[in-house]
Amino acid sequence: MAKELDDLTKAEWVVMKCCWRRGKCTAREVYDEVGPKKDWQYQTVKTMLDRLVQKGYLKLDKVGPICVFAPAVPQSKVAVRALDSFVSNVLDGTLAPLFAHLAKGPKLSDEEVATLKKLLEQHEEDI
Repeated sequence: MAKELDDLTKAEWVVMKCCWRRGKCTAREVYDEVGPKKDWQYQTVKTMLDRLVQKGYLKLDKVGPICVFAPAVPQSKVAVRALDSFVSNVLDGTLAPLFAHLAKGPKLSDEEVATLKKLLEQHEEDI
């Protein structure tokens, strides 16, 4: 059975998004991209990368003295898991508040509205 992944912290999401964008990257590359924006030191980024390897989100390959990190889990899988957790833990499994928020929130693009309509139609067909 696959190990259950621990939830990502807000800071770990920042690092993972960088890793997902880049594919493979070194600690220096991640630091150069996110360190100055977040006012993080290099060692902070390196510690987070090592923690993400321990959690199972990143793979580590050594190329000589260089550590190369690569995502071990696709972003889509982690996003779905986070959304499922949010719906379950925050919304008690009810989706209506989420849709109400989306409807009242920032304007959805025509493409997003069409996609949502299509998803709702598919859901109705499956019922």
